[in-house]
Amino acid sequence: MSRSLFRPAVVVAALALGIPALASGTVMRHLKLVRSFPAADSVLATSPEKITIELSEAVELTGAKLTLAKEGGAPIALGALRREPTAPKVLRADVTTTLAAGGHVVSWRTMSKDGHVVKGTFAFRVGTAK
Repeated sequence: MSRSLFRPAVVVAALALGIPALASGTVMRHLKLVRSFPAADSVLATSPEKITIELSEAVELTGAKLTLAKEGGAPIALGALRREPTAPKVLRADVTTTLAAGGHVVSWRTMSKDGHVVKGTFAFRVGTAK
């Protein structure tokens, strides 16, 4: 193959491979958990009054869900899920009962602007570390 034919072929191949990779950087950016309270794997001295999650984008309540359960146990009722009025990226639910000592698991689910369902879980403990 002559050099004059080889160079355009390399440029075409590089563009064909590079453009989708660049585009995927913007397409693949999805909503994600930024921080939570209680923080993942934290140990609290007392039962929290609320569970909050902060996400990387503003969220809608439609389809959003936040649940709490004793580690390996039954669900624990939470107050109504709401979005913080001054912080549209934050979802909050009040803990309506005093949590027993031990491990607890929070599960969350919401939808990103691009329509993808995004969910996750994290755990925390009340009382002393295990």
